[in-house]
This record gives sequence, structure tokens and C-alpha cells, in this order.
Amino acid sequence: MHKYLLLLVTFFTPLFLLAQASGVPLQSPTYHLVDRLQILTGNAGEIHTEVLPYSRKDVAEMALSIAADSNLTRRDREDLQYIFNDNNEWVPDSTYLVRNRKAILKTFYATPANFFEVNTRDFILRVNPMFNFNIGQQQDDGGLVFMNQRGLEVRGEIDRKVFFYTNLVESQARFPNYMQRWIDTYRSIPGAGFFKQYQPRILDIRNGYDFNVANAYLSFNISKHVGIQLGHGRNFIGSGYRSLLLSDVGNTAFYLKLNTRVWKFQYQNLFLELNPVSQVFIPDGTRIPKKYAAMHYLSYEITPRLTLGFFEATVFNRSQQFEFQYLNPVILYRTVEGMIGSPDNILIGFNGHWNLARRVQVYGQIILDEFRFADLFGASQKGWWANKYGLQLGVKYINALNINHLDLQVEYNYVRPYTYSHYDSLNSYTHYSQPLAHPLWSNFKEIVGIVRYQPTAALSFSARFIHVDNADNSSVNWGSNALLDNSSHPQDYGNTLGQGIGSTIDLLRFDASWMLYHNFFVDFNVLLRRKNSVDNALDQNTKMIGLGLRMNLWNAQNDF
Repeated sequence: MHKYLLLLVTFFTPLFLLAQASGVPLQSPTYHLVDRLQILTGNAGEIHTEVLPYSRKDVAEMALSIAADSNLTRRDREDLQYIFNDNNEWVPDSTYLVRNRKAILKTFYATPANFFEVNTRDFILRVNPMFNFNIGQQQDDGGLVFMNQRGLEVRGEIDRKVFFYTNLVESQARFPNYMQRWIDTYRSIPGAGFFKQYQPRILDIRNGYDFNVANAYLSFNISKHVGIQLGHGRNFIGSGYRSLLLSDVGNTAFYLKLNTRVWKFQYQNLFLELNPVSQVFIPDGTRIPKKYAAMHYLSYEITPRLTLGFFEATVFNRSQQFEFQYLNPVILYRTVEGMIGSPDNILIGFNGHWNLARRVQVYGQIILDEFRFADLFGASQKGWWANKYGLQLGVKYINALNINHLDLQVEYNYVRPYTYSHYDSLNSYTHYSQPLAHPLWSNFKEIVGIVRYQPTAALSFSARFIHVDNADNSSVNWGSNALLDNSSHPQDYGNTLGQGIGSTIDLLRFDASWMLYHNFFVDFNVLLRRKNSVDNALDQNTKMIGLGLRMNLWNAQNDF
């Protein structure tokens, strides 16, 4: 697979190389700042905000373009300064570029955001340490829950045409009980790949895990409109807290990405090499099976406040060989699938957001895995098992109740049974026994409520409430687990959401963070989660409190 992608890079490079610099790490505070500034000002610069990760260049240029807006408050300007500090390689030497007068040995932390940096005409380098030391106590649990992560991040550019990024984070962790149940069920750690058991030398702790997570890519920049990136990491498509199209909840993957951005359009082609299962299911010394995905997403900015997008993806396996017909960057994948015998898993989707009154954003998604209109509303044949689709609808409200930096968000997600699955289980919309989209797989409906309040640049609070109606896995495939072969469905009609072993989940999480120095945080969190299942043996309660120190590291919250 790797050699074919490298061949593709060589072929396309003379035609249209890249207009993309190093990206902002997913889950960084920058994403919420860009989001609220776009809603507030109607200006996202060149960013199509539903296509993540963002380029640091685009984020800095957006911030520069709105810095003169006289309607911005002092807190808004503090947000802009955070963006300038975090992406200073793209900020001109002006009032927005901060120098640290107390630099260590006049070399280290010369600017607030970077431990070490080099700035010359032809070469730019940024090096930063990464760590996350978090410890918590779970009710009715004698052992500690903890996360011990250390790593290093390096990014740079040559001639403003070649960009590179890499980070490696080593982790040891013990998770709360609901995540431990996930690991026991799917034999994978959400957001991670290869793992092994970990036993601390000092503490008497069971169910500890040791794992590494790496992100790295190489980008090229010749044209300002079209570009290419080869790397290992995650991508996200959507405006919501969740995504039904492509999310960052799973393991990193090897990818080739082509980005074309011209006029009001952004067109992204993404080719992925995936693993259908985690290494736990494979004997030692045996190569993990491969499968592949090809995706494209077309975003059209109708107005600065209204954007619509079309998504298509196919997942396939060819005994370690890529299906070269899917390399066509502009053809509909359903057409290709039909020409080669329809053996693959094709999904299409739609995405959009609309900003209103400089306060509100309405957004949504539709994912269609398989669909037959006649069986959707037929009087006698409702609930066809293969009507596989999902819906998302959400609203964001910034500066709520006229309180500066009080931001609210409500999101509803609905995914039918068997969505993302396939009759060939290797072709499910998954990677490393983890979802490529929503963390709850399928056969659920969910309401997410989020409150964010940041009274100062250093102090932030957030609270999230999540309610889910779904179903537990059972010996019968009722459509909750996309890893299963969907030809094993027990009935063709009468399938309803939540079928199987019905359950509800209520989750409440509170987080408070104090930024002592740029991207150096003291964290405090409280988690309450209750699961109530028809099968009482599957009921579960989680009550946990935690405290930690974190620097330059952004993890998904695993709140599912």
C-alpha cells in the first residue's frame, strides 16, 4: 500500500502541489476560538470550518483579517492573541508578535508558545514538550484512575513550500470502568493502536495499559490553490461535537490527502490504509490484515455565513492491494463500485452550517449507508433492515444571555441499526476495532448539551450533559456493532432504533482549566455516568474526580 501511495504522490506532484501548511492539532482550544469568532464576525478567512484539521497559516491569517474589527471586546482580542502566539510563524513582526523578555539562556521560550524555535528566511522550526499527568479516584474502586503521557512535538517548514510535523506520545493509563468495559468488549483502546498490559512498580493497580500514539505528515506547497499531504494521523469533517461522516475518536491511520481550494469551493480527497481489527485478535508475529478507504468531500461556501458540503466514501479490501479505480479524484465512487461488481461499502453524506445574527450557528449532517425510499414509508413493510442512515442537528449560541464568552451548544444525533456495517465485516466503516464516525457505532439516538464559559484568557469552565438511548451488544446481531457481518440480521422488516438489549446512558462531566502559561494547564474534572440496561447485569455507575497537569497535549474526552 505504501509504495502505491508514494507512486501516486510522485505522479500528482508536478500537477498540483499543496496550499496547506502545518495543521492545528485536533482538540486544541483554537477550534472553539475560530468557531466563535466566525459566528461573531462572519469572517472565517480562507477556512472551510467543517474540514479539520485547520492549517496554521489559515488560522493566523483569519485572526489578522479580523483584528481591526472595532466591535471586538477585550476578551475577543485576548483570543486573537492566543492564536497569534500559537501560530507565530505566520504572524508578521508587528504588535501581534510577542517576544519573551525572560527567555531561558536567550534561546528557550523566546516566544510564549515554543520551547525552542528557529526563524530564518528559508527554514523555520518549532520544538515543544508534551505531557499530561492526570490522576483520579473512582467511587467504590480501590485503585487509582490515571493518565501518564510524555511526548515531543516538532514542526517546521523549508522555503515556505515544504512542511513537516511529527509528535510521539508515550502513555500509561488506567481508565474508568465504562472504558474498561469497552476495552474488554472490543479489545481496543479508543484513540490508540497497539497496546500492552502495564503494571506500575509502586502502586498495586490492575487493568493498566501501556501504548504509544504517533502523528506525522509531510506536506508540499507550490500552488496556493491545490495541495498534497502524506502522513499518519486523524481527520474530522463536520461542525458538530460529533461527526457522522468522519471523526477523530478512533486510532490514527496512514493517509494521502489532496486539498483543492479555489473561489468558494474546497475539495478534499482522502485515501486511507486501515486495519479491520486490533492486534489483540492477531497471533504474535503475524501481519495485521489491511483494508482501504477512499473519501472525498466538496464544500461550497454559498455566502460567508452559509456553507453546504457533499461527502462520499468507500471501504474495501483487496488482499493487501489498493483498488486503483478509486484513485480517480472526481468520479462518484458508487459508479466505480457498480463497474467492479458492487463488492464494497459505499456511504454518502451531506453537511452544512448557517450562521445567524452574529450569535447563532445551526448545523447538521446526513449519512446514507444504504437506503430504499419505498420501504421507508410503506404501510406494511416498515423498518427494512438495510435502510441505514443517520441524522445530526445542532445549534451553537455564543455570548448567551449577553454574557461575554458564555457559549452554549445542543446537538441531536440519530443513527439507524446496521449503519456503517457491511455483509463483508472487513468492509465495515471502522479502523482497528474502532469507529470512523460516531463513538456509539449505530442503533442509537443521543442528545448532547454543552456549556462553555471563559471569563479570562487563563480560566475556562465547561460542562457537558449527554443522554443516549441505545442497545447493548448481544449474541444476536441487532445492529449496534458495526464490526459484525450484517447478513446475520435476524429479521428483514420491523427493525427499530434501540432494538436488542435496550439501555440508556446519562453522562455529566465538568471541567475547569487554569492556563498558568501558554498551553500549560492545571485541570480539574468531575465525571458522573449512569447506565441502565434491560439486562441488569450490564448496569453501571461511574463517579470520578480528577486533577492533573497538562502541556501541549489535547486528548478526546471519551464521553460516550
